[in-house]
Amino acid sequence: MENKTQGLPGMLGTVKVGGLPLGLYLLALALLAAMLALDCLPASIVGAFFLLMILGDGMNKLGAIIPVVKTYLGGSVMCIFGGAILALLGVFPEGAMATVDAFVNDQGFLVLYIAALITGSLFSIDRGLLLKGAVRILPVSIAAVFAGALVCGGMGVLMGQGFWDAILFILVPMTSGGMTAGTVPLSQVYSAQLGVDAGVILTRMAPATVLGNCIAIVYASLANTLGCKKPQWTGNGRLVNDGQPAPVQAPLKPTLEQLAGGMTLSLAFYGVGALLHHLVPMVPTYAWMIITVVVVKCMGVMPAAMEDAARQWGQFAIKAWTAAALFGIGMTMSDLETIAADLTLPYLLTVLLIETTITLTAAFVGRLVSFYPIESAIAAGMCATNMGGSGNVAVLSSSDRMDLLPFAQIVTRGSGALMLTIGGILVQYVG
Repeated sequence: MENKTQGLPGMLGTVKVGGLPLGLYLLALALLAAMLALDCLPASIVGAFFLLMILGDGMNKLGAIIPVVKTYLGGSVMCIFGGAILALLGVFPEGAMATVDAFVNDQGFLVLYIAALITGSLFSIDRGLLLKGAVRILPVSIAAVFAGALVCGGMGVLMGQGFWDAILFILVPMTSGGMTAGTVPLSQVYSAQLGVDAGVILTRMAPATVLGNCIAIVYASLANTLGCKKPQWTGNGRLVNDGQPAPVQAPLKPTLEQLAGGMTLSLAFYGVGALLHHLVPMVPTYAWMIITVVVVKCMGVMPAAMEDAARQWGQFAIKAWTAAALFGIGMTMSDLETIAADLTLPYLLTVLLIETTITLTAAFVGRLVSFYPIESAIAAGMCATNMGGSGNVAVLSSSDRMDLLPFAQIVTRGSGALMLTIGGILVQYVG
């Protein structure tokens, strides 16, 4: 009875959202609402970060307490689709949208976040397992995409679209590494060959890219639920099943000095990636970054204290910024209107079957090369069909397996580059 009499006042003090007591969070939410209503959100990093932290953490909390969403989707999916729906409904003034879009996509918020995750996760993995996973995962992903291509072509025949046309305009955009790095340049390649305006081609391909990303996010959440029910199928974020129990890492006790060192280290590795990309442009910055960290990790030249600092900084970024990053991705990158424009039942069924085939094939083939099936399905399957780096963050956060990010990046960039090449060749002969 005592708990019941406390009621709302007790909740306001004990329930926390984004590290704030509920009462203080609601005051901050009211402040944000007032700034949006008056269109006076500061057009800077401050305004963008405030909006993303408040609404991202709020959506994450709702996703953790709403019964059906909590069980099957989780807070990560709630953050992404919550941001996308609010943007679609016109809740945000144009100034606020522009500020957040610039912060997320132009000013480097996602770069800062992903760089922290890459260095933190790579320095957390045993060097032997790291090498085994990196070498095997791309062939597993390619086998899964090939199986998806057969299903896509078959559905194209059934829909009257044609085997090769379906592959060119559905499968290749889904697996080309995202919108900016994949579908957009792909539309330019198709345009030059077919003599059709690139904008027309992009409009036709974009729904497959966006819808495949959305389905992958939902599947990732369901995979996490499955892992809880079938613990023998998952390494709980560990990709390679070497028959040994996961090594126990010392609990993190971060200091301010270590967090600062970890942040500087992650930025330095990203800087190395950017420098090498400038020298060898055909290899993306993140790919160079991953290669550099893997080499340093495998050579054992990084002091253990600095490896711990990188791991601590990565964990801080996950805890503090994941909800904000996912809300920003949903708000600025998830175009629900694009999905709805071409969302016929046969089209939806085709994309769903492709995603399912790639996911299950990745799980099966991954098991043959000593991967945990659920981790393989996520990293080698779902991350082959999402929207680049932001898609990897969304999928891995939804599945609660952020440690797989380096492997996901290998798949997204490697498989994406391969599909761009294949699409460019195929369109010359069957377009």
